[in-house]
Amino acid sequence: MSRRASARPGSLVTALFGRVGVLFLIIVLVVGGLAFFTAQRRINEIYDGQLIVGANVLRALVADELGEKEEAAGSQAELSVDDTALLSPEDRQAFDSYADWRMFRIWQGRRLVLRSDTGPQLGGPPAQDGFSEVDEPQDSWRIYTLHVPSKRITVAVGERMDIRLVLVQGIALGLALPLLLLIPTAGVLIWLSLSGGLQALRSLVAEIGRRTLRDLSPLPLEPWPRDLHPLVRSINRLFERIDRSVQHERRFLDDAAHQLRTPLAAVKLQAQLIAGEADPAERQAMTAQLVDSVDRAADMTDRLLTLARLETRRGAGSAADGGDLKTETVAALADLAPVASRRRVELSFEGPGALPGGDPVLLRLIAANLVENAINHAPEGSEVAVRLSTAGGARRLTVVDSGPGIAPGERDKVMERFYRGEGASARGSGLGLSIVGEAVRLLGGRLELRERADGARGLCAVVELPKVAV
Repeated sequence: MSRRASARPGSLVTALFGRVGVLFLIIVLVVGGLAFFTAQRRINEIYDGQLIVGANVLRALVADELGEKEEAAGSQAELSVDDTALLSPEDRQAFDSYADWRMFRIWQGRRLVLRSDTGPQLGGPPAQDGFSEVDEPQDSWRIYTLHVPSKRITVAVGERMDIRLVLVQGIALGLALPLLLLIPTAGVLIWLSLSGGLQALRSLVAEIGRRTLRDLSPLPLEPWPRDLHPLVRSINRLFERIDRSVQHERRFLDDAAHQLRTPLAAVKLQAQLIAGEADPAERQAMTAQLVDSVDRAADMTDRLLTLARLETRRGAGSAADGGDLKTETVAALADLAPVASRRRVELSFEGPGALPGGDPVLLRLIAANLVENAINHAPEGSEVAVRLSTAGGARRLTVVDSGPGIAPGERDKVMERFYRGEGASARGSGLGLSIVGEAVRLLGGRLELRERADGARGLCAVVELPKVAV
């Protein structure tokens, strides 16, 4: 029981919400990551630009003075500004905090002439212009170096990398909070949107649920969204197939009730007559007639069931293709040989080798019904000829008898159920050719009733089946 419950499919809305939710989270993470890395890159560009500007400002400020006082300059000097009177204690604290992040060095030649009291220890002026990074045990510094060859001055301006990290972390936190608030809000909106979007499907289900077996009319396409049109068309095709099946069952029941009413009434009457008959000889004759009536009723019932099964298979096709027309025809002749012997009808057969392809059940039905129909209508002492041949790759079954034949105007009508033309014998149910026609259609073939080729009295039934690749 638990295994069945675990295998039970979940809600469509839940499945769609899960997929859309995962996709939304991926999009949020990608957008957040791209925004973070873009902000980090822009921050680095801005701070690097500030280092470049700072280096150029220092160069402009000290280049002339250092050139004039080159001989009087000492070996090293530290920047010292008396700003006590200019800054308040709070501003001074902020300035000192800011100054801790910055550094600069100015060399004249190889001699360090001006420096801040922060920054890493540099052994000498860097050889190349541009940016470099210096790592210390506690801090990492990004330094921009500017050479002024005409003044023999080198300016190095740098800042600690921590200040950039602090700013990037602030931006990341500013991005994360709105995104964290967006996720549940978007989840609720996505759930409501999916539930509302599936309302049309729920309405379609409700519309189908209101239908009864008597109401199989097609659903209109206009009320439904275009995405549901393929589903609506499929449902309409299903309704059409169900309607055909219901009509077939009703027709079968009507035909069976109509056709069996007469033989059953005859059987009842004969049984009543037998019960009131005192003469043994007459009773024996009437009993034989009763048995014959029961046989006819049983034969009609069997043929009705066979035709019903064939019509049920219409449209579904037949997956079986292991039959052989010659094998099934010979088997049908063997089954009908006793019937032909009782009616004193001779059976003859002529045909080539194997003719493979097709459903063996349908092939047997075609051959058996055509031969039995010929036997029932052939006079005593005549012959029923069965021939197999090929024409243009198609397989052909021909059954020729010497019976009364069928007038050209009735050859289409005899294919209908229970229709029996003028001059037909008393024996038969009027279903044999209907069964043959239905089986031939299922195999994609063609049934033709024609005159005998030799001009003699009788009927020639020809079945052509398409070529089958083996």
